[in-house]
Amino acid sequence: MVADRFSDVNRDRVTLCRSRRTHMRRFFILASAVTLIASSAVAADTTNRTFDATYTATITNIPADAGVLDIWIPLPRARSAQGITDVKIDSPYQWQRFTEKEFGNEYAVAKIPAPQAGELVVKVSFRGTRSAIAMEKIAGVTPSKSEIARALRADRMVTLSPRVKKLSDEIVAGKTTTVDKALAIYEYVMTTMKYDKTTPGWGNGDTERACDIKAGNCSDFHSLFISLARSQKIPARFVIGFPLPQGDGRIPSYHCWAEFYVEGKGWIPVDASDASKSSDPAVRAMLFGNLPPNRVEFTMGRDLVLTPATSEPLNFFIYPRVETKGKPVGTASLSLEVRDVKGGTNIAAGGDVH
Repeated sequence: MVADRFSDVNRDRVTLCRSRRTHMRRFFILASAVTLIASSAVAADTTNRTFDATYTATITNIPADAGVLDIWIPLPRARSAQGITDVKIDSPYQWQRFTEKEFGNEYAVAKIPAPQAGELVVKVSFRGTRSAIAMEKIAGVTPSKSEIARALRADRMVTLSPRVKKLSDEIVAGKTTTVDKALAIYEYVMTTMKYDKTTPGWGNGDTERACDIKAGNCSDFHSLFISLARSQKIPARFVIGFPLPQGDGRIPSYHCWAEFYVEGKGWIPVDASDASKSSDPAVRAMLFGNLPPNRVEFTMGRDLVLTPATSEPLNFFIYPRVETKGKPVGTASLSLEVRDVKGGTNIAAGGDVH
């Protein structure tokens, strides 16, 4: 039955996904030559960036007769490359804070009467410090067996279909190490995918769509990367947050990237979508294994199961989830206001939510 499903039509799709392989091979040679230089440049940037930020979620089109709304909002949390403190929710309602089990994501939940105007705004303020990540300085970690198993498992839209496996085998042909295989996959995604937010269907992080049309935003780029990596038994996971402006400013949307695991080394970051926007080989090489301190992480993972439960697992969690009577309602938009803190220092993990 599987063979019937992935018939001639899907073999044609594989051909689409294999396009530009010649260009990718040429880039592999050039990028490999500058990887050490680019990585060293990031490693030299040890300055932490400290900032005050306000996450604003605006939910519109809420039915006036919706009654009581159940709302889940993501919260930033401290991880290895960032510290978070002073998390406060600007709201007159009572919020409860929870931690999701699989990835340790933090979030808050409240019950709020539906506004008669049909619009609700929730603001979360916090102070953060973000550090650059350099591949050669990543501290070794040993994930639990459950973490590894989760990072190898398919998600609803991050698939492990036969055509994805076949494409992955072709991309990594001749590569023997985990890093070399991941680099080949990264360069394939970076050079094959087009950053595009005009074609309907973008932004869901759909691997099969990415293979079909080779276009989308950061979630589509990194869903494809994760699927291809997992097809090679390389644990990989999805990370989402916001980019940070050069100085003070407002960011109107989220950004996401991916991480893959190397035994004895740890979780290695990649940002294929940002790399695809640059024509500089050094920047493209740098964004494999290294990240400048120009982002803040909120949550990790796909198909997230929260408590109290949403009506279905969340594809990813950066937007607020709003439901009434077990059904999602409203249309959400996001922004992040950032103001640099002069003379900021490292921030320890923790912080209360109000």
